[in-house]
Amino acid sequence: MAFKVSETAHRFTDENYTSKEEVQNIYNQSNIDDIWKKVLTYRSFYDYETSLRDEASLPYKICLYRKIVSNSYNFQTKLSQDLIKYILLPNNLKEEFNMTKLLDALNRLAKRCNISINENVLKKIARNELENIPSDFFTIKAYLEAYNTAIKFDTITLENIESINKMLCGDEKDSQVSYRNKPLNDVINPLFKTEVENIKTMLSSLVEFLKEDEIPPILRALVIPYCFLVVNPFEYFNEETASLVCKVFLANQGFDMIGYSINFESICYATSKQFFDRLTLVQSSLDLTYALDKFLPFILNDEETIQDLLKELSIQSHMQNDENNTEDNTDNSHPNDIKVISKPASYALPSFPKKDDSETIEARARQLLEVHPKLKKKQAHFYAGHCTIGLHYTIDQFKECEHSVYETARTSMEDLANRGFYKKELIGKKFVYTPVPLDVEEENKIEFSEDLLN
Repeated sequence: MAFKVSETAHRFTDENYTSKEEVQNIYNQSNIDDIWKKVLTYRSFYDYETSLRDEASLPYKICLYRKIVSNSYNFQTKLSQDLIKYILLPNNLKEEFNMTKLLDALNRLAKRCNISINENVLKKIARNELENIPSDFFTIKAYLEAYNTAIKFDTITLENIESINKMLCGDEKDSQVSYRNKPLNDVINPLFKTEVENIKTMLSSLVEFLKEDEIPPILRALVIPYCFLVVNPFEYFNEETASLVCKVFLANQGFDMIGYSINFESICYATSKQFFDRLTLVQSSLDLTYALDKFLPFILNDEETIQDLLKELSIQSHMQNDENNTEDNTDNSHPNDIKVISKPASYALPSFPKKDDSETIEARARQLLEVHPKLKKKQAHFYAGHCTIGLHYTIDQFKECEHSVYETARTSMEDLANRGFYKKELIGKKFVYTPVPLDVEEENKIEFSEDLLN
């Protein structure tokens, strides 16, 4: 069986960074040595040997093949554009952006720790408006302090990593950091853990790796979660420490608060078998690309939510300027008081009545999903109960009715508007969504995956 190096290797590298076992499954045969040799030969032209070492001092590599490098630098360009938009916002909207992303991070932490907390209470904690915080929320308060302090770090050092972990543990600044002092037998995390005596050496190796400018910043940041899962350096809060280290590192690569806002938590908190199967492959092959190839698309999608939020805040900024101009008695007001974002479509679905019982709404939601299978269940359920023509609905209503965090509610309503189910309007300083009975032609677009937790 003859194979050209370029065709075979391109298929199993550039199109999809495939493992040897996966190639065996594709061809349904165990002996694929000739094919695999061609793949490795092709990859060798792009392999980069890093300064990161395993416990046997063997180097990890990254295959900087064309697609992953292109995606990495495209991501970097987008972050730079986002940063410009952020800088141009007035201070009050910068604070709104910062608070939105902080609440996103705190909500992910609460979900990870199975902490049931009211959204209003969470906001009060985030704004330091509660004097006495219940002990059940200690982890959230500690993470908040670490989050707000870590952004001030201007570099990643071993000492700064230790400081982040101490804050997460609620320890005093001058206290001793709690390093892991015994072997681990973690049922969830099957990776071979670093021996206790090698922990600091491995962390120091990570710090040095993060200085390698030949590797795109986002790829270096995405190596951090893997290293923390292998080293497991601290007694407590390793995953939370890793997520904040990722944020600090990317922020210090010139992306400031935009880099700090990226959702690294969902990667660091992941617990699925598929997730750890991929990391086990990294550990056995010493090829970090197997993890990076899966992590990068998730982060690229997360950046789109930042774009959306900045777009909304930029519109609010323009509205504020218009209001200020009106107050100054200048004739610079825009002729339209309401800005509309909508899609043309043909009428098909019926208008639902105002008040239906839950069973009726559930039935109509199921019917809606049959017609529009790309909708998520919560989107269909919300639309089925909030489709009265002429009424206006909000993101907060979605969040309350569907028991979602704000970011999920926002992206869900945004998606419904993009698909033509709602007409999105900015009235005053607030977005509202007016339902329209539409049959929208579906577009082939990537939907944002909320997290990697399952």
